[in-house]
Amino acid sequence: MHSLTRPSTRAEPTRALPLRWGSYNARLVAGASAILLGVASVLFTSTYSLPFLAVGSLLQMAGWIVLPARGWRRLLALVPALFVSWLMLAGSDFAVFTTVILAGWLLVMQRPPLAWITLALPLAAGLACSVWFASYEQNWAVFALSGVAVLVGARLARRISRVLPARSGSLEA
Repeated sequence: MHSLTRPSTRAEPTRALPLRWGSYNARLVAGASAILLGVASVLFTSTYSLPFLAVGSLLQMAGWIVLPARGWRRLLALVPALFVSWLMLAGSDFAVFTTVILAGWLLVMQRPPLAWITLALPLAAGLACSVWFASYEQNWAVFALSGVAVLVGARLARRISRVLPARSGSLEA
């Protein structure tokens, strides 16, 4: 059986990439965890806790760099995702931009075009947050709802990838 037709590589094209260091699973878990913790750290930044901004930014950068993927994909996702996490500090009106973080994940994980429909989840959650939540004290709810929408979108995109027929040709599509 050709390697692209196995369910694991069909759902995870990055699994077939030759890695120069580390195992696929360890890099995926470490990278995703660092991104998640980094975004959370940035979002809990205030004028009284500025070190969280630096630590969160560094964690996010490390997370995107560690993910098992082509280098250009990781770098293309890193800068916009980092910028969006900073932008989220301005409040619920910017929650729609969490869509950029999910788009970066879809790019890095090489999800097929149909899976990109999941970008509607953080977009809808962000729009709802901008209507429902207006005060700074409610930002924790904005961050939680937006975060859940991104995580559900990523998981749903993986499921969509698993049910699509295997692609022929290059992994670089």
